[in-house]
Amino acid sequence: MTLRKNNILTDFDTSKVSWLKSGGNIDKLFKINTESDLRTISKDIDYKNGILPIGNFSNLLIREKGYSGTAIKLTGDFSKIHVENDFLLVGAGVLDSFFSQYCYRNSITGYEFLHTIPGSVGGNIFMNAGCYGQEIKDRLKSIIYFDFEKNKISEIYSSDLSFGYRKGFQIPNILILFGKFEIKKADQNSIKSLMKEYEYKRNLTQPQKVNCCGSIFKNPTNQNAWKLIKTALDESFYKGPIKLSLKHSNFFENDANIKSDLIYEFINKIQKKVKEKHNIVMEKELQII
Repeated sequence: MTLRKNNILTDFDTSKVSWLKSGGNIDKLFKINTESDLRTISKDIDYKNGILPIGNFSNLLIREKGYSGTAIKLTGDFSKIHVENDFLLVGAGVLDSFFSQYCYRNSITGYEFLHTIPGSVGGNIFMNAGCYGQEIKDRLKSIIYFDFEKNKISEIYSSDLSFGYRKGFQIPNILILFGKFEIKKADQNSIKSLMKEYEYKRNLTQPQKVNCCGSIFKNPTNQNAWKLIKTALDESFYKGPIKLSLKHSNFFENDANIKSDLIYEFINKIQKKVKEKHNIVMEKELQII
């Protein structure tokens, strides 16, 4: 079996799909629809040169020189949700907003917070994404993944992993395929009400309808990233083609088609200023390749 030509994209321009409308090219991007597709490409991939899973491109930036390793985007069978006896089987390619709406329609609670996160389930598990006091690990039962080194599909229980703040299932040379999540029933009205509450909070405190990647930096222990940034930077950082958001200092907004290296430099300047002012090294939440 071979992949169809339209499942292999070469010299792929990431600025066309990035939430930032910016980014370099990927040499080769594989779109994987089925387990058979995955097993087909696994024979030809030199995983030692790197495997880059592509989700919703909301928290990823490719620098101008581009990415020469193998990028994989899961679609098809990996973008579906199945209700089993006592768990939800959710593909890594499922978007957070779709997952949240699916749970609402099926009277399943615990996933309302995903309504406000512009990512995908695979990215959530990788980063242990969360907001409003909840994280993806809270209801994750297990992870099904492909190990390129062993050339096999395996499953691991979340209880056997050490999840932390923005620290999820991050193991080299593996590709997250599915997450198994617990099912807890609730009234649809209460689920919808909570989704609206989270959406209201997001719209009130975060920039909307602009090119934005979400939080730039992780919160240091017992600190708020936005406070550290706000007290370390002057007004010049809130003006120009790349600028901090007036709504939230840990978010930036940028003009479309701006060079990704300029964004990278802007972020580094913020890091430097915070280090000089507070002697704290900020860790990026935005993944830069």
